[in-house]
Amino acid sequence: MFILVFIITILILVVIHELGHFFAAKKFNIKVLEFGFGLPPRAWGKKIGETIWSLNWLPFGGFVRLLGEDEVDKEVLDNTRSFAAQPVTKRMLVVVAGVVMNLILAWLLFYIVLGAQNFKAQVPLLSDHKFAGVSQTNEKIILIGDVVPNSPASQAGLSSGERVIAVDSEEVLDANQFIEITKQKAGQPMQLTVSDIAKSDQRILEITPRENPPSGEGPLGVSLGTFEIANLEYKEPLQIALSGPIHSYNLITYSWEILAKTVSYSFAQKDITPVSQNVAGPIGITNIVKEILSVKNPLIPYLDFMAALSLNLAIINILPFPGLDGGRFFFLLLEAITRKKAHPTIEKYVHTIGLAILLGLIFLVTLSDIKKLIPQ
Repeated sequence: MFILVFIITILILVVIHELGHFFAAKKFNIKVLEFGFGLPPRAWGKKIGETIWSLNWLPFGGFVRLLGEDEVDKEVLDNTRSFAAQPVTKRMLVVVAGVVMNLILAWLLFYIVLGAQNFKAQVPLLSDHKFAGVSQTNEKIILIGDVVPNSPASQAGLSSGERVIAVDSEEVLDANQFIEITKQKAGQPMQLTVSDIAKSDQRILEITPRENPPSGEGPLGVSLGTFEIANLEYKEPLQIALSGPIHSYNLITYSWEILAKTVSYSFAQKDITPVSQNVAGPIGITNIVKEILSVKNPLIPYLDFMAALSLNLAIINILPFPGLDGGRFFFLLLEAITRKKAHPTIEKYVHTIGLAILLGLIFLVTLSDIKKLIPQ
């Protein structure tokens, strides 16, 4: 089921992105040769009208192939319906149309997610970040990590990822306080109040800490973590009206801040592990989908995840790297400034090399995903 959901998710994101290119090309009367799902080699294709609709063997994205794009034949380049024959402004619009579609999808999904949560959201804080255009309050929470099988926690029904709220109606503020309480109450039944992270679904469990637990397990048989989260609330009418774009902006700026710090730390430590642990490919994303579908009410968390994926797809694609939309846009920007086109053969080889590098990176990230799933 989760593999099927993952495939459908990627399909939706790719179709939305490529439809941006497709409709923009049609708007400017540019001939669309092929609309492909996945990357070549081709597994199946059918020509409808003047466009081939194809399924390809490598399930990493998709593409729209336009007449006169990555072409060196002068007759094709001069064709009035070719991409190359269009004014530079039209070509720029065609190139960025996919990114715009992914941004719009992310905004719409964030509107749905935030609306379902009364325009509130929670974000784990890994730095002292201030989010823009929203009311922010920070707090520390205690989360249950691993639950040891056949331990008091397991027998009481405590689950990994739940938030500790109180013991015998006394609020618990940090992990050390909780550990001391469980030690003091060893051998005595106690009422443990837990909830989801948002505290919207609280429940009370009766649990008895062990007096002589096995080494390394503790009285309850759980691992704990204290985390700081930012509670975000869109209160004002203007904040609510712009919550989709504002939330997207906040997640982008926050993610780049964390990524920059992670990369900087990796360079300082001369170790790429911190970066690889925070990057996920197809297998890693499939595993995340599996975790989302295992929660009690997965629809809103899934839509939130899908919005984040669409947002990331837009940002990655606009980067000025050869083979990506941003790389093509960079060539067009140079053309607009210098009023000189790049040589089509040179541009074709640059994008081909860039695409090969991207496929290599996808392969390495996939190997990293597999490594994460293998028990150490």
